Amino acid sequence: AAADLDAEWGAFHPGIRGNITSNSDGSPVSTDPFSGARPPASVVETDSVSLGLGGRTPIGTTYSISGFSQNRRGTFNGFSDNYYSFGGLEVTQPLLKDFGFEANLAGVRLAAASHDSARWRYRASVMNTVTRVINAYLELDFANKRLKTAETSRGLAQSLLDENIKRARAGDLSQADVISARSRVAAREEAILIAERGVKVAENELKRLISDDTSVALLSRQLVIAEPPAFPSHTPNPATEFEPALERRPDYQQALIDVERTDITRRLRKNQLLPQLDLVGSLGYNGLDTNSGTSWDSVRKRDSRSYSLGAVVSIPLTFATERGRYRSARLAQQQAELALSGIEQDIVVDMGNAASQIETAKKRVDVSEHSYQLAVQNLDAELKKLRAGTGNTFFVLTQQEVLANTQIAVDRAQTDLQRSLAEYDRQMGITLERHGISIEGDEEASF
Repeated sequence: AAADLDAEWGAFHPGIRGNITSNSDGSPVSTDPFSGARPPASVVETDSVSLGLGGRTPIGTTYSISGFSQNRRGTFNGFSDNYYSFGGLEVTQPLLKDFGFEANLAGVRLAAASHDSARWRYRASVMNTVTRVINAYLELDFANKRLKTAETSRGLAQSLLDENIKRARAGDLSQADVISARSRVAAREEAILIAERGVKVAENELKRLISDDTSVALLSRQLVIAEPPAFPSHTPNPATEFEPALERRPDYQQALIDVERTDITRRLRKNQLLPQLDLVGSLGYNGLDTNSGTSWDSVRKRDSRSYSLGAVVSIPLTFATERGRYRSARLAQQQAELALSGIEQDIVVDMGNAASQIETAKKRVDVSEHSYQLAVQNLDAELKKLRAGTGNTFFVLTQQEVLANTQIAVDRAQTDLQRSLAEYDRQMGITLERHGISIEGDEEASF
């Protein structure tokens, strides 16, 4: 996009143009009707050299500062050198169509808008990637906690099995209780295997996002992560945070730029509806001599002035092409404005959904933590009943599983709360600022 912008500005850079030609033109002469002889052919030889500097300005003026020299000789003058020289300025200024900054800088403004849009698009890509990394990190942390919970649950079942074996040997417990405990230990071994696979999958997903390694060795590397820091406590308020979000949401800013681009195109097409009326003029000096240097001396001394001033008019009979292009540009602008309104509504809904997700996650954390405390108390009560001879192994094992499930629910709720806070940051467009990430050129783009 930056290269396109440079290219558009390059259209206003002056250029040098030179030309060298040599020409010989022989014209046959008719046979003399009286003598029947054919005179020699008439020959004209012309050598021309020109060099000039020209270009176009942002208001549409085209200019050329040039020098021209021509040596014209032939049978008409005995092939004597005859140098005609000219040096001067030629200018063409549109007065209606193609006049002014709006018409001539449209390409530059469109390229600048595309450049800004590309920067916002890149910013959106970085924000989405950072959010994905955060989510992958949180999911790996949750998978590690789930594995730890599975191992703890297996440890509880193993402790109960060991205790049941001792009591069965003492005759205080039946073999059925031992078998029941042993089967649950085996089942929880399976849960550990499943949890270990979950850790591996979560690891690979995080590796995919943070590593550029494409070799198989990537799979064998183990990731050891620290417990993620808690996000700052935040009570979302979409009503007051909507306007600031618009200023930083890449999708909204891109839609604004689309409206700007279509408006630039519409104004350009409107200008093209005007007739072509160009003011043309030139001012220079001529020189003529049998010597090239003397001819140019006449130009430099401004002995013979030459000037012209006039107008060129071109008016299509129907303007059908121009009207069609203008209507198309106007419809494109209306579509861009409708798309902008739709994105505004999407942002309102997305922010509302993200805010409600945070509130729900907070409530889930409170409820799951309370459930976990109750599960701890219930397990302790069932163990006491079993040891007192009024309970049974089945209820203890069941309560152990309830405890493990409530612990997983606590971890899941906490992870979802962190994810919902990260998502709300993304909806607000502040993900990069939240994590101290800057993109080169942000200041120029006024992010």
